[in-house]
Amino acid sequence: MYTLGCCNVKGRVDYAIIGRSFCMIVLALLLSSCEQEMTLEIKTNDKRLLVDGEFTNDTAVHSIRLYCSGSLITGRPQTTVSGAKIFVADGIDTFDYMENKDTPGLYQTAGNACGKGGHTYMLSITHVDLNEDGNMESYTANGLMPVPVTFDSLVSKRGLNGDGNMAVNNYAYYRLYYNGPDYAYHFGVLNNKYQSISMTDRLGTGELSRFEGQYKVPKVLNPGSFSTYWSYVSINTTVVKGDTIIFVCYNFTNDQYSFLKIFDNNTSGNNQFNSQNIYDQLKVPTNLPTNIEPADEAAGYFFIYSISKISKVFNE
Repeated sequence: MYTLGCCNVKGRVDYAIIGRSFCMIVLALLLSSCEQEMTLEIKTNDKRLLVDGEFTNDTAVHSIRLYCSGSLITGRPQTTVSGAKIFVADGIDTFDYMENKDTPGLYQTAGNACGKGGHTYMLSITHVDLNEDGNMESYTANGLMPVPVTFDSLVSKRGLNGDGNMAVNNYAYYRLYYNGPDYAYHFGVLNNKYQSISMTDRLGTGELSRFEGQYKVPKVLNPGSFSTYWSYVSINTTVVKGDTIIFVCYNFTNDQYSFLKIFDNNTSGNNQFNSQNIYDQLKVPTNLPTNIEPADEAAGYFFIYSISKISKVFNE
């Protein structure tokens, strides 16, 4: 019980004292009520489908990984996306991707599959409900698979490389046709071990600036004609007689190569290429381009490119 001194010496009621006492009581009640826990559900619409995949002319099992981006507002982590239906088609052949039963979010062709250079392929992703509201979303991507360069010969010689070190220098001569690639991204393989920075980490280490002058391919202007060019790669590791040297070339369009350059410039030093999820939202800025549509609801890139190879047993 509160005892209020509310009268003055003349017996009159002091309303100022009563008012101050009443405010103190109300304040005490408010402070006690602030101790109650309140749960607020923040609804956001910033989720995006993250696509990480490729389709080439290499006869192999091709893969696509799907993620749902975490909320940038609430800080929720990314999750894999299961239950999607995926296929790649060029109007002639259709290749279905099935979800791996042991790895949620990983979709793979049922067996070995391969595309054809010069064909345009469409990626279709359906039955995706990122917001869990019962409304299924659909996504697409389109891309031309460049006609791969045709290797004619691989010449290997011991000598100094561009850094002044002794190496086995390999010169691969190839024919570039009229509708060939915009960029030829080449690297060497020695006894099944990669000897230079390459696409084996899928999108690069961020340590390479993707020099256009080194990889850009001169265009042949006359339909049906071709010209002969050569590419160079050195292998610094000691090479002995009987070793197998493989020269590999990834054939990209201008849009694909532009994405690689921007990706490198934005992810240098993150070392995220060692992660299964190359589109970690905490490392990759939101201004990266994408070929997934609708672009405002997706991120990542679906690569449609061709691969050229030539190999030899080293006897020099």
